[in-house]
Amino acid sequence: MAIHVPPDKTLKRRMVTVTSVMIICVVVEHSMSMISQVGFDCPASLLLKRYTLMSHGFLLLKTDYSIWFAIPILFLSKIATILWNYQDIQIVLISMGLTSRYYRLNQYVAKISAPKKDLPWSLQNECSKELTWRRIREAYVKQAQLVRRLDQYLGGLILLSNLVNFYFICLQLFLGITQGLSGDFIKRFYYLVSLTWLCVRVSCVVLAAADINVHSKKALHYLHFYERLMYNVEVQRLQNQLSKDFIALTGLGFFSLNRTILLQMAGAVITYELVLIQFDDHGYTEQVIHNEHKLVQNYTTF
Repeated sequence: MAIHVPPDKTLKRRMVTVTSVMIICVVVEHSMSMISQVGFDCPASLLLKRYTLMSHGFLLLKTDYSIWFAIPILFLSKIATILWNYQDIQIVLISMGLTSRYYRLNQYVAKISAPKKDLPWSLQNECSKELTWRRIREAYVKQAQLVRRLDQYLGGLILLSNLVNFYFICLQLFLGITQGLSGDFIKRFYYLVSLTWLCVRVSCVVLAAADINVHSKKALHYLHFYERLMYNVEVQRLQNQLSKDFIALTGLGFFSLNRTILLQMAGAVITYELVLIQFDDHGYTEQVIHNEHKLVQNYTTF
């Protein structure tokens, strides 16, 4: 017989709020991206052409532009944008659900392990039974199995989400450092908003998933202060289980989503930016030397 844990009545409201906020931020950021590409002075008849050439110039040259190319490209681009944002929202919502379950289990342990002078006598008798603590331990085992089962299905999605977010943060920083905040006001403002939103969404995804790891061990605090006279073998087993079992969502086992990974990602971003800037400067220097060498050759020829 499993333990009865009360439902989380605020979970649905919190999920709807998080989803709404993230969707609004995504729509605002993407709208600003489109405006920064076409500007305010573009005629209505040229909006599609200018936006396609500005945002997908690496696929189409100006001479190759055709509306029959532009529409499929924009359609696939918007679908990719929707999927990119959907995967982050999905990871956040699933993490919130798993964290909520751990939170309710921890609150149940806190209630059971509270000082007995504040509890009814019937609950005091129940606390002294090993069967109650065995049920609690089995509930934590089932919860850990649920996290690992979901990790098997979400591992690829988590890996893809973090790689894409990491790539775009590095790209935005690299363009901002090498090219500077050039262009008109809307482009500069969009760059700052886009970079800020990228950092915020990465933090939301990582911290939401990291809460699973944090809450999976919070019950240890209550077990450490459990009364010595009520201590039994099932409490000891639960304590060993929570302290030694590592519970977290992973990216196919390559990394685990805990709170320390944010610092690791920040360090990796800085490292990659320094490497990219160094190679970019090296390539620019070689190009300048090559051009000067050609000028010298042309001059000596004359």
